[in-house]
Amino acid sequence: MTKPFNWKRHIAVGGVFIAIFWLGDALLDATIMGRDPFLHQLHSPKAYEIWMRTFYACLLGAFFASLSVVCERGRRVETALRHSDDLSHIFLESSRDAICVVKTADYTIVNCNGVFLANYALTEEAAQGYSFAELVARHGLADQIMSLISDCSCSGSPMNSEICYRAEDGRNRYEDISVHPIGGLEQGVRSVLFVARDITVRRISQERLEESEARYRAIFEDTGTAMAIILPDGTLQMVNRGFEAVTGLSREELEGRRLWTEFIGRCDSDGVSAPDESALPGTPRRSFEVQLVGKEGTRTMAGNWAAIEGTDQSVLSLVDISAHKEVEEALRESRATLALAQRIARLGNWDWDLGSDTLEWSDEMYRIYDLDPASFVPTHELVLQAVHPEDREQVIRSVNDAIYNRRAYHLDYRIVLPNGSLRTLSARAEVTYDAQGRPLHMLGTAQDITWRIEAEQALRNSEEKFSKAFHASPDSIVITRAEDGTYIDVNEAFQEITGYSREEVIGRTSTELLLWADQDARMVMLKLLNEHGHVRNLDVRFRVKSGEIRELLWSADVIEYQGEACLIAISRDVTDQRQMERELLESDARLYMKHEELKNVFHQMEGIRREWEEIMDCISDLFILADQFGKIRRFNRAVETFTGMAHRDIVGRDCLAFLEEQGLKEHLESPGIELLHKPSGKWFVVKRHAFPPEVDGSAREVVIINDTTNIGRRQRGAQPHDDASAQAPNAG
Repeated sequence: MTKPFNWKRHIAVGGVFIAIFWLGDALLDATIMGRDPFLHQLHSPKAYEIWMRTFYACLLGAFFASLSVVCERGRRVETALRHSDDLSHIFLESSRDAICVVKTADYTIVNCNGVFLANYALTEEAAQGYSFAELVARHGLADQIMSLISDCSCSGSPMNSEICYRAEDGRNRYEDISVHPIGGLEQGVRSVLFVARDITVRRISQERLEESEARYRAIFEDTGTAMAIILPDGTLQMVNRGFEAVTGLSREELEGRRLWTEFIGRCDSDGVSAPDESALPGTPRRSFEVQLVGKEGTRTMAGNWAAIEGTDQSVLSLVDISAHKEVEEALRESRATLALAQRIARLGNWDWDLGSDTLEWSDEMYRIYDLDPASFVPTHELVLQAVHPEDREQVIRSVNDAIYNRRAYHLDYRIVLPNGSLRTLSARAEVTYDAQGRPLHMLGTAQDITWRIEAEQALRNSEEKFSKAFHASPDSIVITRAEDGTYIDVNEAFQEITGYSREEVIGRTSTELLLWADQDARMVMLKLLNEHGHVRNLDVRFRVKSGEIRELLWSADVIEYQGEACLIAISRDVTDQRQMERELLESDARLYMKHEELKNVFHQMEGIRREWEEIMDCISDLFILADQFGKIRRFNRAVETFTGMAHRDIVGRDCLAFLEEQGLKEHLESPGIELLHKPSGKWFVVKRHAFPPEVDGSAREVVIINDTTNIGRRQRGAQPHDDASAQAPNAG
């Protein structure tokens, strides 16, 4: 937040220079000019000297006070520029995307962040001025990326594209490329912002999803059990080969033609209908037992329902359990219940036979360690290798204490998954012994508590970010108790704006400090807060510690802070902005008045031009105006009447060539002499007048053709028309 101007200091500067000038002028008059003594001029100066010294001293004080204001404004601009550079650097370094700024003139790198340097194996010194085209050419993407940069610099609009290339480890890497212009087309796009976001994980997940769909389709057909997709009304929409086998009917006879309940003989009450639509996604499948009647007889089947998320359909699977129904059903339910409980709790159990050194895991243990039970055989050594190196010694010591010292085994440690990610486990175990005290088995559990650790860390990070944002914000932020308005905490920007220190504010209210200059605005704020629970961009006026009134843009929300309802208020000093807006409105009004004056002058000039053209059209003599290139630009109506040509056929033609074409070549060669124009039988006098050269050196010319036929007849007397042709050579 910008600190308010210290006008007292500037006024003090002006006052000091006024005093210095007064004393200096008095000393100069006393020593050099030889006037009254110095002390006499100070105690009883002349009235004329008082006024002259006061006038010039005030001018000098005003000059130095203005100079002090200008210097302070320069320092403020420089501070704001440094602050903007720091914010840009923080943004570049905190982003997880590869970002760099490319100059469009020679496509060199101006600035980049650490992610960009790491992706392209560059140092900060080597990246400055490095050719961006040469850098992206390493992956064979120069044409594609440079085309995006070129289009962005030409159009001035952001460009986006997705690229794929082979990384150094031989795997395909996908990136989302964005190019944003820096500046507008009016000023010219001199540089662009290049942003590369790694989307390899997302694309690989999409490809794996497609593979999974194909795999599940194959499983649906070749699983060996009878499976069908059921519509809400019980119609068989799709069946597999197993369902055809148990019913004895073909797929054409079943799909869309039969209800699955037509094959049911006897079943439990929970298995007749599909799962409830209100069931939450991810709930366990509903299992039931049913007597299925087919062409080959009745079979006892174990059925399972599974709702297809996002649709109103369900998947029905039927397994023949006629032979060993009771044993398999009991075992299945036991294992399913245990697996479900372990999955919900993220808790796996293990049994380590200390005599044979063999280790058995439950299914949830494989999921916790992200391993395949079919290809991985757990051992104690492999488990220790999966433990994070920093926690491995602690785990070994705890295991030995539990086996040999009979201490409780309970600790939290980290493991490293095959993909390199980390998980935190909470392990508990007990050791069993024989009659001689030799250890036999170590039975234990391991629970995945990564989510809890991440949540605690996220909470700590959130609190840290809030604290940093609170104290580093350029806007004033305060936290007050909602019950009585007592200040709980204020940031540094609030102290700079109001002039109050933190110790002066904490434990007091805004009414005690008389901060609200308008109590009506405070009542409006409280009303909005009660109605909506928040306030946004309310214009208020605050009285700071110095007594100055500042205009603020005020927003507030109700939050829970340290276990009680509090109010967090954010305000921004807009005093200078409001003053500039008022000055801008006044400037617009003055500009509008100037515009109206110029419009009136233009209308007057336009009327003068029309009057001049109307006057010229009323004259019978021919007037032609030619530009500096000798082209006809203007002429009167007499020229159109004399030539019989339209305006569009005359304008723009060469003036001299046009007059020669009309039979006036002799008249042009003898300007000012009356000559006979044979085609019309009239006497003309041609005069050419050149205007003075313009500033750029160009010159214009006016050609005037006077018709002197009637004037010549009066001077020569009336003559027949035939005699005029005979006397033409002697005319003039």
